[in-house]
Amino acid sequence: MTMKLALLMAMAVVVSTGADTPALFESGRVPTLAVNSDVVGGGEVLLEVSLDAKGGISGIKPLRETAPFTGRMVDAVRSWKFSPAEVDIPPARRKPGGPTTEGIESKVLVAGVFRAPAVIGATLGEVPKDVARVSAEIPFPTSVVTPTYPAGTMAPGVVLVEVKVDARGDVTAANVRVPAAGFDSTALTTARQWKFRPARPAGGNSASVAYIVFGFQVPKG
Repeated sequence: MTMKLALLMAMAVVVSTGADTPALFESGRVPTLAVNSDVVGGGEVLLEVSLDAKGGISGIKPLRETAPFTGRMVDAVRSWKFSPAEVDIPPARRKPGGPTTEGIESKVLVAGVFRAPAVIGATLGEVPKDVARVSAEIPFPTSVVTPTYPAGTMAPGVVLVEVKVDARGDVTAANVRVPAAGFDSTALTTARQWKFRPARPAGGNSASVAYIVFGFQVPKG
């Protein structure tokens, strides 16, 4: 096998599988919700977050907006820190005793669902609007489920859930990354019900990781 052919094969592996290790949330804050909020409705926000090879945020592109939640989501996500997505370094490029992986640029889906402040039915508010097309590199929700408000809880809560999405678009695992007392169980149950168009980094379906912020506003009346 020639060196040129070997290099092409190594490049094909990287392109077809995407990252061997996805970028993962390490720390950051979530949007805050006031007890006596003047927001009358709920909303959905979808963000495509671009990361550099060190895991730093290099761009945030809104895909779906709902005022005033979009601004709150973007401000919060700007504070997030990620471990970078990584790929295995081909053996031909490894140095003795050196690293076996290297960071690469990547994209991450961050979704936000904010429940309307009503126990039953809906309240008036802004309508979510799709404002940009999503990249094939990240999954995209095809079924967004809004959580119920936990019984016996009379305070706002915001939970960040990390979900693993398989090549069929199903959620195979969900874990709380930023908790809120009284809301974690509901957030996890809801996240597991979501469906996605799977990530397609090279035209073929691929497993991925995404993040969902669930906001629970205090019911009024």
